[in-house]
Amino acid sequence: MKVELRVLKKEDIHILQALLVRCSDYLIFQDEEPLKSTAADDLFGSRPEGVEVKDKFLLGIFVDGQEELVGVFELVQGFAGPKTLSLALMVLEIFSRGQGIGSKAYEALEEWAIGHHFNKVRLGVLFGNVKGLKFWKCMGYSETGEVKPHLSNKFMVLEKTLGVPSELALGKQTLLQRSVNIG
Repeated sequence: MKVELRVLKKEDIHILQALLVRCSDYLIFQDEEPLKSTAADDLFGSRPEGVEVKDKFLLGIFVDGQEELVGVFELVQGFAGPKTLSLALMVLEIFSRGQGIGSKAYEALEEWAIGHHFNKVRLGVLFGNVKGLKFWKCMGYSETGEVKPHLSNKFMVLEKTLGVPSELALGKQTLLQRSVNIG
């Protein structure tokens, strides 16, 4: 399976809205309201106060050369520090979850971030998002101890210093070394 990331533009608003509809289970949990018909437009336009348009962008997740969008990353550069990338949102459609697409997409994002000289990625995980927390910890993220409010919920802040292998990656490397040594 080949996972590709592409910068989404305003012309992609229809495929983004269709994706957000397919991801509405998570988005309703996050936003505490039904998905709006303007969700894609809102995602393109919203950004934290003080963040310039050029510093916020969306990367679409595509699989095996298909044109159907299966997921999206919402990214803000420089908000939490000059060399820190903020991952504001990652969603995958229901049918793409649990197949390794999210892990491969994140690994591609991390390579992109390193290539663009970011040394850290920060993100928030909403309380109650047990699967999300497990996923990000498997990707090498650690809790910072910061807890921030979000509507009636809260989220914990996680971060990862880039270029440092995760325990999962180290485990795979150890297994690989073992299989080479045995062989």
